Parts: sequence; C-alpha cells; structure tokens
Amino acid sequence: MMSRTILGTVVLAVVVILATSESSIAQRRGSTTRGGAVKTPAQFQAALWDYLTKGESRYKKWGAFPGKTTDIYEGESPHGAYLRIYANSAARSNGKNPPAGSIVVKENYGKDKKTLMAVTVMYKSKGYNAKAGDWYWIKYSPDGKTALTPKQKGSKPIAGRFQSCIQCHSDADGDDWLFVND
Repeated sequence: MMSRTILGTVVLAVVVILATSESSIAQRRGSTTRGGAVKTPAQFQAALWDYLTKGESRYKKWGAFPGKTTDIYEGESPHGAYLRIYANSAARSNGKNPPAGSIVVKENYGKDKKTLMAVTVMYKSKGYNAKAGDWYWIKYSPDGKTALTPKQKGSKPIAGRFQSCIQCHSDADGDDWLFVND
C-alpha cells in the first residue's frame, strides 16, 4: 500500500503534468483539460497552494532539508531578511540530487523575524523544464495568492518557468539548482 506522502506526491505530479502540458491548449480553445482537471496556470497555482497548506500534506509538518533545521535564519534578497525552509520526503531522500516530486518551501520573513512576507516554492517535475533542472518556481503572498511582478514589469505571475528564478538558481553549486545544500 502506498503511503499518504507518496500518494500525495503522485497526485501533485499528475496535476503539474496536466497543467503544464494542457493548460495553454485549453485556454486557446476555451475548454477543460481531460477529466475536468486543471484548466489554467492560475488554477494549478491555487491547487498547489491548497496541497501545501491543507491536511496531511501541510508543509509545516515536513522536516528540514538534509543537514539543516527548520529554524529561522538570516536571508537575502530576493527572498527576505529572514527565512525558514521545509522539504518534503522526496527532497529529503536525496539532498544532493533531489528527485522528481521534490518540493522545497521557503517562508520569507521581514526584519522583525515575525512578519511573513511571502512563501516561495520549488517543485521538481520530470519533463517540466529540463533546461532548468525540471523545477517549477512560484512565489505566494501570505494569503496564498500568486505574487505578481511590479506593475511596471507587467503584473505577471511569479510562477512556472520564471526567468529571474532560473537565472539566479543556475548559479547554485552542482546540478541541482538549490542553494540550501551548497
């Protein structure tokens, strides 16, 4: 029998595959994807937030990344003055080369170490974007809405194949796109 964590990761992987492969087709033709699943990137982003914050998959129940703790630590731009990081069991299973299904959640706090400013997420989905380690990036506001770029930059969702995330994380040591294990 499959554990709830593994089953949750499998379900999330299916949602990502549907969202990334069919959402643009569904948007163009104005219809739903197969089986009435995710129709748009915005629906996927909302579904991912729900997965991360509800029930058994709630990320705050996860452990720390290998060799780290979930204690708050000093951060830097663009994430925040202070950070707290969590990793699902897939990410913790191989900290040097996280497999598909890995999710890393970073809480971004203000200078007071108490005010949650944002929640940033990396989700690894096989075949999503090989040029960027198959990572899907997203930044949420504390209320679970997808953060947007500033108005002067088009108010675009900070999600998916987000170029500034890719550019920055390409500098991480190794081929894993993660700084947490450098």
